[in-house]
Parts: sequence; C-alpha cells; structure tokens
Amino acid sequence: MSVFAALAASVLLSGCFVSETPKFPAANAVAAFGDGGRFQGYDRTESDGYKKADEAIIMVKRRGDGGYDFVDEKDKVTPISFHLIAGGNFVGQALNNAKSGYGYLVFRIAGNEAFIYAPDCDKQDKAQLEKLGVAIGQFECRIDRVADPAAFFASLTLGEPSSKLVRE
Repeated sequence: MSVFAALAASVLLSGCFVSETPKFPAANAVAAFGDGGRFQGYDRTESDGYKKADEAIIMVKRRGDGGYDFVDEKDKVTPISFHLIAGGNFVGQALNNAKSGYGYLVFRIAGNEAFIYAPDCDKQDKAQLEKLGVAIGQFECRIDRVADPAAFFASLTLGEPSSKLVRE
C-alpha cells in the first residue's frame, strides 16, 4: 500500500478507524515532521523490505495551526495533524476532503524515516473495542464515542508498517 494509499485507506477502506469530528484537538498537535520537507515514499514488500513507491514524492508543509499539509506530485493536499501517544508513536489525524470526517494512522519516527501503520479494525479484540466505545461497522470502525483516543491508539495491535517516508 503506497503512502497516499495508506492515508486514503485510513478513510476509505474497510478495517480502518474513522470519526465524524476530530478526536484530537488541533491545539495539541505536535511537530512530528519538524518544519516539513521533501519525502520519498516507499511501500512495504512481501519480503519485509521496502521499494520506492511510484509517484510518491511528498512535500510536507507545516501549517500555522500546528498541522501539516501532505502534498503529492499531483498537488493533491491531505491535511493532517500529529498527536503523541504512549510508546513514542504519533497518531496522524487526516481530514477526508472527499467525505466529511477524519481517518487515523499511526506513525513511528526514526531519524529521517517515518514508518506508517494502518491498524486494522478486523485484527483487534472486538469485545475490547466495543468496551472502549468503538462502533464496529461493515466497512469501518467509528471511534466517535472513544473517551481517550490517545490511550485507545496506544493500545492497538499495529502489525507491520505498510509504508514509510524517507526525508530527502
């Protein structure tokens, strides 16, 4: 799954976590990508390596509100903010411009690399999700009723990163 496909998957595909309104306040956003920059996207391969993703140069631009714009080679802009969670990871809260709402990914920053995880709702403990207020649907899991989103995302089974960004 490419970097932007991972962002889209957080909003459009089954097994993802979404909400109608932002679960993390903009005022609490952190500078996970510093001042931004130019990044090359890489997709994870079946052999647990990475290969350059097609058309995956991403410009990360810091906004005045603490968030970022991820801009792809076709000038498609994905607004996203980052929020620190336990374990040193960050939740990326991305606005879905195609339909109202937000999608979520988990990022782990290691030097010049950002590993992107798209936690799959189907691979989590369903009883625990429901206990935390997650509404499990056919194509997505809605987290609008989750009281503590930072603790919620920190508790998920992430699996392997689907892609990564490398600063150029």
